[in-house]
Amino acid sequence: MIINADSIVPHLEEKVRPTQSDDSRHLLCPHCGVRTRLNTLGDGRRKCTVCGKKFRIHKVTEGNKLQQCAEILLCFCLDFSAHTTAQITQHRYRMVAAYYNHFRRLLAEKSLTQEKIQLFTAHTGDIHVLHDRSRCRWCKSTIRSDEMKRRLPVFGVQLQSSGEVTIDPLSDDEAAEALDRPESYVGFICCGKFHRLTQDERAKDNAEKLWIWIQERVRSRHGIWKRNPCFSLKELEWKFNNRSLHPDLQARKLIELMPMTFLTDWSL
Repeated sequence: MIINADSIVPHLEEKVRPTQSDDSRHLLCPHCGVRTRLNTLGDGRRKCTVCGKKFRIHKVTEGNKLQQCAEILLCFCLDFSAHTTAQITQHRYRMVAAYYNHFRRLLAEKSLTQEKIQLFTAHTGDIHVLHDRSRCRWCKSTIRSDEMKRRLPVFGVQLQSSGEVTIDPLSDDEAAEALDRPESYVGFICCGKFHRLTQDERAKDNAEKLWIWIQERVRSRHGIWKRNPCFSLKELEWKFNNRSLHPDLQARKLIELMPMTFLTDWSL
């Protein structure tokens, strides 16, 4: 195994320790798909009481699940794509992608209110007026207008004095206010483009470094999923703000956000 996540497993075990797993549930028959009681045969196989098929159970224990989660979490903090993680860890891509989506949602819910989350999940406002004012040629394209019925919100980019970055979705009113007060935002992200608003040379230089940092990571993933780009942007925001930390420490910070019942709630 290339990835050694043994240092993360104890923190995951401590996270799920207060919970109790339900051992009384019947298993799902792999042949008929019915969750029912299974008879145990003398050779260790099980027999379904519905279809009568015999099979062996390859049980995945809680320890195996914690080890899988630790390896996927460490790859997430190492900034590997879900496809690369599946190749390195030999875990199913579907499971890796599901864990990645849960991690990104945790990071988005950590820093955004429910109103903001609702904004980028069900945004229907017309934002083309804002883009015309900003001379965004791609946003003014008639091909894009006919192609996308549901408009995505603008993402405002703020750089704090501490060096941390904040990337939040903006409503139409907030985006218009950002143009009227460019000192509050260094720019905004729309359709994969970074529109710079600041005139300060130092802030402009820091914004350019941030955008280059984002582009390098997005290029390695072959782009960002169009359906929910906010989750990926909040992931990049969190990783940029914690880029000086070791991946193990990043994983521990993310474990603190995970629910105690993640083993059962996040199961496929």
